[in-house]
Amino acid sequence: MIVNYLESLIILSAILSLLTMGLNVRWGWAGEFDLAYYAIVAFGAYFGGVLQLPHSHEPTGLGWILGLNLPFVVGLLGGAVIGGVTSLLVGAFALKSLRGDYLSIATVAFALVTWAFLSQLPGLFNGFNGVYGMQQPFADVFKNLDAQTYALILFAVCVVILVIVYVFLEMMYKSPFGRTLRAIREDEFASAAFGRDVYRCKLKAYIIGGVVAGIGGVLFANYLGQWNPYTWAPIETFLLYGAIFIGGQGNSRGVIIGSVILLVLIPEVTRFMPQVPGKPDLFPALRSMASAVLVILVLRYRPQGLLPEVHPRDAGDRAPAPTAQTAGSAANV
Repeated sequence: MIVNYLESLIILSAILSLLTMGLNVRWGWAGEFDLAYYAIVAFGAYFGGVLQLPHSHEPTGLGWILGLNLPFVVGLLGGAVIGGVTSLLVGAFALKSLRGDYLSIATVAFALVTWAFLSQLPGLFNGFNGVYGMQQPFADVFKNLDAQTYALILFAVCVVILVIVYVFLEMMYKSPFGRTLRAIREDEFASAAFGRDVYRCKLKAYIIGGVVAGIGGVLFANYLGQWNPYTWAPIETFLLYGAIFIGGQGNSRGVIIGSVILLVLIPEVTRFMPQVPGKPDLFPALRSMASAVLVILVLRYRPQGLLPEVHPRDAGDRAPAPTAQTAGSAANV
């Protein structure tokens, strides 16, 4: 029982860390304070689900589109593509002329409209009922396995994908493109003056974050076995930002640590507290309060996060100190 519980925690930690790393590319690297992120996660979850699910047989007016009954890998790739394409469409308009607060307002409006749109169209993704019945990954390959074995397969899939995405993002972070994004984050006008295409670089970061969000959404839907408007809301994006604040903006390892602390450990610790008679909502409220207090304390006393972003100078790229010989040579010039 304890092993199953720990497996579930690690699966959830891996999925939430993926989601936060995708947002970190947008905000931690490129400085895009985007509030539509969880809508991209939802698109990935919905489309990844309907690619895997069979055709819906619910009454007229209800159900979901597609229902192609394809393997999990196709659903995962489909969610990644949808996340990237949706991000391209949103970013192409929002990033072209909007900056700062205006970008945030436009993206949160998109997220709210998306939530209402998907909720009120029952023929698209089954309205408030959502899509449900997603099988465990590779259920078509490994047949007649028990639930515990399937949980182990999902555990392995989530951890492997987390490692692959982490390594990919670390390589990109250290690449010239990653350095350009961070330069744009610090001063986009100076970057533009040095010939950087600010709009194109920001759009690329927006799309990369969307692809990671789509992958995380598919994994989340498969983990839950369903996805509906009650599963997600635009407010969830703020929790991911809180995890970035705690872990460290721009640092993938810090983001993973922040996700585990804020999104997994705090909810789990408060869940095991004894119930107070007559106050069933006390500990959910305390959970939210504890998360908010933790974010405030980190912002006040360690604004760089638990693992600050590593800059080149922090890694030992300073010029070597002059030796006595070179100092004497310079004095003789």
